[in-house]
Amino acid sequence: MDAITRIKQLGMPRRNNELWTFFPVNKIQAPEFPSECSCDEDFANEDDFAALLPIACNARELVKTIDDGENEMAMLKCNNDFGRTVLNIGKNAKASIEILDNKVMHEICAERFDINVAEGAELEIFFANPANDLPLTFRHFDIKQAANSTVHFANVLQDSGIGRISARVELNGECSNFDYRSLNILKGNASKHQRLTILHNAPSTVSTQFVRNILDENAYASYDGQVVVGSNCSQVNSSQLVNTILLSDGPSVSVKPVLKIYHDDVECTHGNTVGELDKDQMFYLTSRGIPADKAREMLTKAFAKELFLELPEGAAKKRLMQVLKA
Repeated sequence: MDAITRIKQLGMPRRNNELWTFFPVNKIQAPEFPSECSCDEDFANEDDFAALLPIACNARELVKTIDDGENEMAMLKCNNDFGRTVLNIGKNAKASIEILDNKVMHEICAERFDINVAEGAELEIFFANPANDLPLTFRHFDIKQAANSTVHFANVLQDSGIGRISARVELNGECSNFDYRSLNILKGNASKHQRLTILHNAPSTVSTQFVRNILDENAYASYDGQVVVGSNCSQVNSSQLVNTILLSDGPSVSVKPVLKIYHDDVECTHGNTVGELDKDQMFYLTSRGIPADKAREMLTKAFAKELFLELPEGAAKKRLMQVLKA
């Protein structure tokens, strides 16, 4: 089934669809699709509207292959409303990929990334673009990992519009590791949503989801994270933690953890905290002569930086820390 047929079959996103529970679906206008789909892949099993949208709109495909054992850095930028990128990371290769925003104003932008990570490969993929006011953006990632591969996925979101990041991650080989870290710094009427599904399809696999939100004014953030552990997958370790600081009375956050575990020899955890800046820490800093505004800035920066401290030294960590310093 081609992407156009499948997306029409699914229809527009609705709030009663668990993939779109928290998203303001009324903001999505029905696009006009071309008469034919240029992609001949079968999308009969794809259920996510955002994952299908670039394909159904005949996004030009960019294929990037990093050969076995190679070490490479690259930047990717979509120059159109819709984009599709296929990344093939070879065996034992190391890659660092930064995704840049298309800053040209569009009613809707949608990108899809299909990423195949071979045995023993290491990939860091990240983005920390300056705030912009693009009205509606989707970014979907379909990631498949082989044995002993590692993916570090990190981002800073500070846009003022409405956006959604979605990812489907398949840990298909033993000892594969997926690490996701995301920071939302939002104010005004910004609305940012993240939806992850992580499938542990092999034993001794590891996944980490660590998200922090700093929200002010009328900003809204949501996180919907699902972990599925297969019946033959022992020694799996999965964690999910979402921490939110509300800087005023206006912002809000929604968090929905889902664990589907079909094996008893696993360690899977989830946690969620929402609150204000620590009053004792504020008192400690201000009592030593630090102005309240400066103390608030120091605490929020420390809260943000801690998220990325465990990233390996490299381009991603350097870039994210530079953004936080600014």
